[in-house]
Amino acid sequence: MDKKGKITSIILWVLMIVSIVLFAYMVVSIDDESNPGAKAVQAITLNLNWASVLFLIAGASALIFAVIQILGDKAKIISTVIALFLLAAVVAVAYSLASSEIPNFFGVDKFLADGTLNETISRWVGTGLYVVYILFGGAILSIAGFGAANVFKRS
Repeated sequence: MDKKGKITSIILWVLMIVSIVLFAYMVVSIDDESNPGAKAVQAITLNLNWASVLFLIAGASALIFAVIQILGDKAKIISTVIALFLLAAVVAVAYSLASSEIPNFFGVDKFLADGTLNETISRWVGTGLYVVYILFGGAILSIAGFGAANVFKRS
């Protein structure tokens, strides 16, 4: 095993041991199921925070290594720029379709009063929904298109 492989293996084992120790601490600190106790609540919070840290490490690692791989090949750079342009175009179309009208539902007054819902937020929620609809439709069309292409290719 090379030096990078050994370092990676050691880091992964340390993260796993810390996770196991924190999990064991949480399990041991629970008094009973109906009343876990303050110590158990603290241990559960600690485990949730640790899970968040692990998730952030994994996400950052994935992004960093993806960028490194993309920068190593000119064709990947071009395809990434095209994909980002297409995504920006989908978001722009979805934003233009979205309405800033506040929906009328039970309890909307509470959200309007405390500022968690306004015209801008409503428009971005609509944009997100339209982006999902467009991407889902594109996925369905690509599945059907590739299926049809395979049928014609075989005959």
